[in-house]
Amino acid sequence: MIRSGSPEQTRALGTRLGEALLREGAAGVVVAISGPLGAGKTCFVQGLARGLGVGGAVRSPTFVLIHEYAGRVPLYHVDLYRLVPPDLDALGLDEILDGPGVTAIEWAERAGAQRLPEHLWIEMAYGDGDDDRVLRITAGGRRYRRLAEAL
Repeated sequence: MIRSGSPEQTRALGTRLGEALLREGAAGVVVAISGPLGAGKTCFVQGLARGLGVGGAVRSPTFVLIHEYAGRVPLYHVDLYRLVPPDLDALGLDEILDGPGVTAIEWAERAGAQRLPEHLWIEMAYGDGDDDRVLRITAGGRRYRRLAEAL
């Protein structure tokens, strides 16, 4: 369990993961993120993008579903908030997961565990203070255990 006391700290955790991904080899990595509205999922992905060398603004893809960002490796930022399982087939998520980049999925629980290959699961929750967050990290596979340790 990791505690964050501000959006900046949440972004810094994402940056640390992005930097670790570049050191370990980022191709095909899946970062599954869950948590309630406003818990900091997009803040974390903004930091992840910075750590991967993505320049420019990173915004929530809630209405467009997927943003692709160019960095040292591609970052696919997916938001499943508005989708139900039958819609996932039309989204092309399987092709993205098989691609050369890092896929960060907000509301990942909507994909279902059987759809995601090995992954790093980050569950975000509210902490005691207004800006406090608690991140629980679960590594689904050996490669992901090393990444979890980097956080």
